Amino acid sequence: MKSGPGQSVSERANDGSEVTNFGGNVRFRPGRLMTPRTESEVCRLVLQHRADGVRVVGSRHAWSPLIRTEGLLLDLRHFDSVRLFEDAGQLLVSVGAGCQIFRLLQTLNRSGLTLPSVGLITEQTVAGAISTATHGSGRHSLSHYVQRLRVVQFNSAGDGVEARWIEDGAELRAARCSLGAMGVVTEVVFSVVPQYRIQEQMVAAGSLTDVLQMEQETPLQQFFLIPHLWSFYVQRRCESTERGGRLTDELYRVYWFLVMDLGLHLIVLLTAVFLRSRSLVKLFYSKLLPWAIVSSWKPVDRSDRQLVMEHELFRHIEEELFVRRRDLATALALVRDLLRVADDRSWRLSEESCNQLRQVGLLGEVSEIEGQWSHHYPICVRRVRADAAMISMSAGDGEDWYSISLISYERSRPEFLRFAGFVGAALIRLYGARPHWGKWFPEGEFRADLYSELPEFLSWVRRADPEGVFHRGFTGRVLGLSE
Repeated sequence: MKSGPGQSVSERANDGSEVTNFGGNVRFRPGRLMTPRTESEVCRLVLQHRADGVRVVGSRHAWSPLIRTEGLLLDLRHFDSVRLFEDAGQLLVSVGAGCQIFRLLQTLNRSGLTLPSVGLITEQTVAGAISTATHGSGRHSLSHYVQRLRVVQFNSAGDGVEARWIEDGAELRAARCSLGAMGVVTEVVFSVVPQYRIQEQMVAAGSLTDVLQMEQETPLQQFFLIPHLWSFYVQRRCESTERGGRLTDELYRVYWFLVMDLGLHLIVLLTAVFLRSRSLVKLFYSKLLPWAIVSSWKPVDRSDRQLVMEHELFRHIEEELFVRRRDLATALALVRDLLRVADDRSWRLSEESCNQLRQVGLLGEVSEIEGQWSHHYPICVRRVRADAAMISMSAGDGEDWYSISLISYERSRPEFLRFAGFVGAALIRLYGARPHWGKWFPEGEFRADLYSELPEFLSWVRRADPEGVFHRGFTGRVLGLSE
């Protein structure tokens, strides 16, 4: 860690101030909030507060209530070291748990390196990112690339606390994405790769079949279902041997930031949030947005610039659901049908959608969302490879998973949450969809059978934390662990 062994913890009893996440939907007052500087201090604090429960807060870039606690909340911001080293001929990077991803990427880039997988945003801390299997598109989640990690947890007797490395085997697969339930992560070791460049092109696609065919040439692509236009745009992406740096490449970065990262979001805020005008939202997406997309542009840039978007600029809330590739077409068709009936109560669901909803007992509940929600943001879909992590959302037998993201910028959210809850229930019941651990979570619909290795994962959790110190609240409830 950056701090030396002689430096002590920055302790402060919580003054009653509220802890709030980025989305503003999680608010609570922990019993105590501590910012330790050394691993030994973390051990002492965990032992001292074992009766109260312990959780860790990162950059607060999650929408599920993972960090909520009435006990001790640890802030590991001082654990931010980055160290490159070689082990058995393999180049690795050791990172403090509180280091934010963007800082890690900057440090690696100075050595001509980067991470094997780069997510859509980079504000998260390292420990927070792996604990919820943060991902990009076309590769595994970041958790998959964890080579070892250091965790503060209870000893085998359960009467003391120790910091130890988890380095291999089933325990590592459990710890790679653990929701903080196996202890306090203090350090993570990742594999690294040489820095590479990405060529990008935004194009329209007439059908999902066309979109998926493009993956053969642009495997890192992500795509969007545009509301009220009801067609697809594909952000085609692939590795490139071109160096980039041309004037047109630099202009593209300016264009993307001004038109997409800023312009699109400001228009959404104006039309959907402040004016609350469905007609203006529909006009923007159906008529104006296509004019703003320049499909002839094929810029090349560094991976850590081209694969990242600035979604942290504007507060929002997000639900993200993962379905297997074999279910993507029918799942996405159902989502599109539900979006349309939520926007227009006169819209008639397709016969297939009706049959699916009837099959899982939801057809009679469609009236609760009819005409109640007009979606105002593109639905993002990303491919994630199967992870070697027991409970990451893409854990499995090798089949690719696709995440479907529903995002809202509304300040008042009951209509969106009702709609998101309905979609979550439908996809989970029909396709065994897995909700993202770090996004808005349809908790009442979660099923243990969504993860075949969950029983083994829970055995590792109980071994590391027999008293349930680390999995109080949401984590314990959703995993089926006793409080």
